Amino acid sequence: MAESRRVGRADPGGMSVSVGQNVRRERERAGLSVRELARRLGVSASFLSQFELGQSQAAVSTLFAIATELNLSLDDLLGHSVAPEKKSDGRRGRGSRPARATDYLAFQTGVRWRRLAELEGDHVDFLLTEYEPGADSAPADQPQRHQGNDYGYVLEGTLTVVVNGRRRRVKQGNAIAMRGDVPHRLLNETDQLVRAIWFVTS
Repeated sequence: MAESRRVGRADPGGMSVSVGQNVRRERERAGLSVRELARRLGVSASFLSQFELGQSQAAVSTLFAIATELNLSLDDLLGHSVAPEKKSDGRRGRGSRPARATDYLAFQTGVRWRRLAELEGDHVDFLLTEYEPGADSAPADQPQRHQGNDYGYVLEGTLTVVVNGRRRRVKQGNAIAMRGDVPHRLLNETDQLVRAIWFVTS
């Protein structure tokens, strides 16, 4: 499985540290060493250690593989990045919460996620995703798969979606839905930034 590159200055890093901490907590809860989880994922122990510290970027497919190995949903891994709003009586509410600008997760090969809002206890992720020219969510020989389903709408540019080996170009203003357990990849094969909204259930 593809590993990662170190987080540089251009990486906002807002979600990278919290996601890494969530992975470490759940790995330890499962009684797995860094070396054992890395072996199951097909990555190096040094990469996994750096990822848990928020110092490395993974491929999107690697994040989904981590969730599968730890028997977690994507929502569990992303965690709650925004504190619940308080009701007028001072208690915490359960309403939808907007994400901050720093709630941003940069992946390997030019893919970025920003969580737009979240509802506590609901296994649905509402994401703004960006794909730099040449971006690819997963290696060709290791497409991503996960529990649940994906519903996407392209805001800008043209996104190439490969599902079970079949390619489809989704242009601005068009939508797509697909099962998460079917191997798939998301690519930007153009020279322009692609932006899309995704609802990912798990």
